[in-house]
Amino acid sequence: MKNPYGKLMMLGVAASIAFLGACAPGGGGGGVDETTPEGAAFLYRQAVMRVAAGKMAPIGAMARGEVPVDEAVFAKNVNDLVAAAGMITEGFGADVSNAPAGSAALPEIWTNMDDFNERADNMLNAAMELARAVEDGGFAAGQGLVQSTAGNCGACHRSYRQRDE
Repeated sequence: MKNPYGKLMMLGVAASIAFLGACAPGGGGGGVDETTPEGAAFLYRQAVMRVAAGKMAPIGAMARGEVPVDEAVFAKNVNDLVAAAGMITEGFGADVSNAPAGSAALPEIWTNMDDFNERADNMLNAAMELARAVEDGGFAAGQGLVQSTAGNCGACHRSYRQRDE
């Protein structure tokens, strides 16, 4: 029997490897000097965003009906997403006007930090609302909130993340 979560599990594994690689001394940063505040912030941001994306992927896939619903996996990923969302702003404290190569963070983050922080708070609040719904009523109660949670991710990315060309 084919594992319906195979692709999602691989995404999670890839996110974990990226996270561990970014945290390892001298690893995963593409030459980023993790001993500088800018380098450390960059590696932290990369890790947190990869974890958030790795958790959001199976949440969204289940909500869209692309894979069978697994209540336990859904709930765990939602709770992990809340944790990751709560860590986002920590990686943007240092002004990184000279961000390391490979950073997708736009300088507008630091010139409009109040708006950026508000958007990060909106993401955290949406993820917490989703988690409360799932805790109270399982997947069925949370499914309708997944799109708005994902929309909060996108709202920040549209304004503050460099797009691939």
